[in-house]
Amino acid sequence: MKAVQWLKNSVLPLWLEKGIDASNGSFVEALAFKDASPMDLPRRSMVQSRQIYSLRLASEMGLVEKSRVQEIVARATKFLLMHYSLPSGGFIHSATAQGVAENRTPDLYAQAFALFGMAHSFALNPTPEIEERAKNLVNYLNRERALPQGGYTELTKEGVLFEANPHMHLFEASIAWMSVSQDPAWRFLADSLLSLCMKKFVDAKTGGLDEHFDEHWRPLQSHRGSVLEPGHHYEWSWLMSKYERLTGVNLQDVRGNLFELSERYGVCPERKVVYDEIWSDFYPKTKSSRFWTQCERIKCAADRGDVHAAEEGMEVLLKYFETPIAGLWLDRMSEDGTFKSENAKASSLYHIIGAISEFRSYV
Repeated sequence: MKAVQWLKNSVLPLWLEKGIDASNGSFVEALAFKDASPMDLPRRSMVQSRQIYSLRLASEMGLVEKSRVQEIVARATKFLLMHYSLPSGGFIHSATAQGVAENRTPDLYAQAFALFGMAHSFALNPTPEIEERAKNLVNYLNRERALPQGGYTELTKEGVLFEANPHMHLFEASIAWMSVSQDPAWRFLADSLLSLCMKKFVDAKTGGLDEHFDEHWRPLQSHRGSVLEPGHHYEWSWLMSKYERLTGVNLQDVRGNLFELSERYGVCPERKVVYDEIWSDFYPKTKSSRFWTQCERIKCAADRGDVHAAEEGMEVLLKYFETPIAGLWLDRMSEDGTFKSENAKASSLYHIIGAISEFRSYV
């Protein structure tokens, strides 16, 4: 398979050489598009966690020796816990290459991925301290960030937001923990997040999933309606499938509808790419297409056994990998089908390797 060979021969050798800071074991934020050199940028906690997952998956795919991955992940986890942790139990947004706090905001997105990264680190090196740290993070969220109407606040430099996306990644993290730990706390967290999604995020009339809300979990409205993201419809649907397999809870109707809505309204009929955003009346809002939305379509379609959609998605995704230096990627296709050369973000590998792994397993 072309994509797997690209991962094995181009991506992983490049990022294992240039994407890891030899001095402290942390992961770099991005590689320069022109020469694949490491970029001198603040390193988000989210990147540390996503790369832990990506390397674990690479080892499971047989692309990197497991013992090597265990060693890399152990160092990266140590860096994450030492330099991104707050006394509250939360995690900061980003730090410098030396581990000095750069943005101390404990945004919910960062908390979700810290929890996620610890689960995958625990899977490779199951030490009780990692799970205990993860529980401390959940305690912090429940103590300081919980909302009476369900879910958690999103903190930014600009203020407090109420967003579906970080809750989706918290759901993802809780599923990851359910897969490696028998502690009932992880099922409880997953159930509470799924309940919030079903009651507040998914529109009862259309089945569409809203993104942005007010403090009462009412979708924010504009002249055209509220904003939906087809990529997140696919992602939620795929995660619900994973939850269903772990618990036996039947979610086929809701996850099937999320997939079908995106297939019907979220894919450009000409370019076969997934739109970045659509309105709640299902008309395209933002006709550009980031690479990750293609990845989520592939994962969801492959998991559902929709070979046509999965193969169409993979054919499109391969276009994002056509770069002068093999092992890098493009981020966004414009409405006219062209790409802008951008530095390759390390955070992207999480989507890419997930899609290729799912495609290889089911198609």
